[in-house]
Amino acid sequence: MAKDPFDALMFGGGAPGASVIEGTVAPIGIVEFCEQAYLEAYPALKPAIADGTLPSALYHYLRNGAKEGRLSNPEYIRHLAGNVEELPAHGAMSFSVDVAIASGSGTLFVVGWTDDRETALTSISAIQGAEGWNTRGLARCRRVDVDEVLQSQTGHSHGFWFVHRLGKFNPQAGMMLRARFADGRFTQMDIKPRIVTNIDLREIILGHFASLQYAGNRDIEAVQELSHGAGDELLLLNRSISDTITKTAHAEYYGPRDRRFKASYIVCLFGKIEYFFLQNALFYSGSGAEDVEFIYVSNSPELADPLQKEARIAEQVYGLSLILVTLSGNAGFGAANNAAARFARSDRLVIINPDVFPQENDWAIRHEQVLLTKPARQTKIFGAPLYYDDGSLMHGGMYFDIDRGLSVKASGTKVSKIIRVEHYGKGAPQGSSRYTTERAVPAVTGAFISIERSWFEELGGFTEDYVFGHYEDADLCLKSLIRGVPVWLLDIRFWHLEGKGSVRRPPHEGGSLVNRWLFTRTWGSVIEETLVGRHPAHPLLAVPDVSTTGNNTVAMVNVPADASGITAEIMASEADENAI
Repeated sequence: MAKDPFDALMFGGGAPGASVIEGTVAPIGIVEFCEQAYLEAYPALKPAIADGTLPSALYHYLRNGAKEGRLSNPEYIRHLAGNVEELPAHGAMSFSVDVAIASGSGTLFVVGWTDDRETALTSISAIQGAEGWNTRGLARCRRVDVDEVLQSQTGHSHGFWFVHRLGKFNPQAGMMLRARFADGRFTQMDIKPRIVTNIDLREIILGHFASLQYAGNRDIEAVQELSHGAGDELLLLNRSISDTITKTAHAEYYGPRDRRFKASYIVCLFGKIEYFFLQNALFYSGSGAEDVEFIYVSNSPELADPLQKEARIAEQVYGLSLILVTLSGNAGFGAANNAAARFARSDRLVIINPDVFPQENDWAIRHEQVLLTKPARQTKIFGAPLYYDDGSLMHGGMYFDIDRGLSVKASGTKVSKIIRVEHYGKGAPQGSSRYTTERAVPAVTGAFISIERSWFEELGGFTEDYVFGHYEDADLCLKSLIRGVPVWLLDIRFWHLEGKGSVRRPPHEGGSLVNRWLFTRTWGSVIEETLVGRHPAHPLLAVPDVSTTGNNTVAMVNVPADASGITAEIMASEADENAI
């Protein structure tokens, strides 16, 4: 018999602590393992087990097979399905599926519940013909309706849900779900998923995720459950949607075209165009406005026709230079801004929200003077003070803090942490200058970010993994900071009607939780090390003491010119302004 080319069989030593009886299921995390199916899929292992060189098939899987992805082999799945009758059945388990939905491209979403208080649910497999998939993203939640029926007072998470890419998948046929439990029991049922588009599936999943309940702190528990695999599956689904949408971006040009501009102002629209004409009027009435262009990128294809009409009117009334970029769906804040930036005809990008308006008529000249007179290290990327319509401060830079909450599981309760994004001086009265002192800050809001185009491109633009909007702005600022360029707050003042420029629905709440998890996973350790609180210890930041009273300008501290040696991964949270 030919030797399996993937086998080293160079183990030495004995078997791991637990023995495995042939034909039973061993829980490996949330991945199922069947000894008999494994040996039938990889018969080259049998002689090694027979002569004692290899203790068991499970031992081989733990040492070699896991990293080689052997449980994903269709041959193993086929034998796994064939061995179902050999598996021990010690009594039926309570297990039910409430929702089964799939996209035509092969992403499956399942919601259900199980009573696994005595023996834990360890995995769920989906099988269709000779194809099979072990689910990665098995997440749990509380089901109050199930608690009431079962008279369960333990706070046990009876609910489950998962998202999984199936790849090869026949949307017209049904499939079998097989649930396995820690004591070897299993149960299975036939399902026929409802087929929807990728975009509709994303909406359904995120809306469901936003509504879930937990025994402990909601945000803490939700973020933890995403870490089991569901979060990564959601990011893959979202990224495939945004990539498809941005590839077909369509641009219409209005006003002067064959020239270069001093700045390109990029505005991302979603669900509302009420402020479009007002923003044009207030920005283009200012001195120096003829030297800038506006690029509006719309995540709402249903608004294409009214937007074109508004753009034609604005062109005739103001003679403005405007590009209208229409997307075929909601690509999200980051991906939409990146797509719009490709059409820019200047070396300076200014990201602004649709509900941001200038306070001074000479806003364009002030912006240009900042670029000409401030040191280059301050203008590579910077933000500005933003004010509510009543004159109180909305934004004077952003900083990070840590939320600690209880995670309550059947196995015990522990304190977990996620990061929160806060605004310096939010709600401070008009004229309170201590929050608007020009300085380096940890981050600024995406409602206004001015950045050198070449630096934006070098940083890779906004990270497009974030869903809809939230956290892309802080992520961009941190990408710049760890490369030695902190973001500054400089004194060009704007009004911001926070949250008024877009429509927010339950799926956006779910997306914000996903983004909080992603931001926490990406940037947590860096923030926890040197960026926590109003006065972070990071060597590149010179944050004044904003806890004192009075309006005197606070002296800045000297900081080094580079950030050599600053490398790490990071963790953080809370919502900023980009509710797209």
